[in-house]
Amino acid sequence: MARHIPGPLYFDQHGTQGLPMIFLHSTPDDHRLWMYQTARFSSWFRTIAVDLAGYGRSGPAQKGLSVPDQADAAWEVVDQISTGKVIIHGNSMGSMVAMQMAHKQPARVPALILSGTGYLPTRDAMKVWAKRYAEEGLELRYKQCLDHFSPPAQQLPHVQYYARMVCELNNPSTVGSIIAMNEALARDPEPDSFFRELTMPTIIISGTADRNHAAARELHQHIPGSIFKEVPNAGHAVMQEAPWLYDDYCIEFLAKLGLWPGEPPQPVR
Repeated sequence: MARHIPGPLYFDQHGTQGLPMIFLHSTPDDHRLWMYQTARFSSWFRTIAVDLAGYGRSGPAQKGLSVPDQADAAWEVVDQISTGKVIIHGNSMGSMVAMQMAHKQPARVPALILSGTGYLPTRDAMKVWAKRYAEEGLELRYKQCLDHFSPPAQQLPHVQYYARMVCELNNPSTVGSIIAMNEALARDPEPDSFFRELTMPTIIISGTADRNHAAARELHQHIPGSIFKEVPNAGHAVMQEAPWLYDDYCIEFLAKLGLWPGEPPQPVR
């Protein structure tokens, strides 16, 4: 088992054939962040949406947890499905876990899809979130889930419904796990060489209303050969705010790599 993670991660699998495709969520969300993508892509792939340690239905995260620990646990999930290759999607915290997964086993990653992320040589924001959770408790989770959407989207009933739904899986260990993960995210930023070594095909999809949008552009400059795509007016949770555009960019990217089975569907945009 991965260090600081007392038990296997929960995951939700859809699709019975095709290449595995794993989805890694942001904090404080859970695997349901990817509900549109697992529904869509399971027609062609075996989609695996994971609850990272401390979130959703997975067990608590222990103090001292690291991002590489989460990556090891995610690889353990993949290995239950296949010992071969897997396409990796990550958003925010999930993008950091995704990059660690790709760094650990690059030969098994034919495509890396990142969103809600950026080049962040300092991690002060994560320290602030850890402090706020320690002071405000679990009530902050709902507010942070909403904060991942652009201001106009935060007013939409289905977005508020999504945030409430995530918080309905709160348990006594949730706040400690979220704090532990924010502390992990704040520690030891990766050196520039880490990003240069991510040589597999990579696409970065960023909403223009995301606070990390400028940092996402900079990350694009640090990952060799990466592709950068924008989603107008979308926030951090770009796959929720504009799933049609997120999916179109992914399908276009995968088709060019020969990873899309058959003729790609027509884009919605």
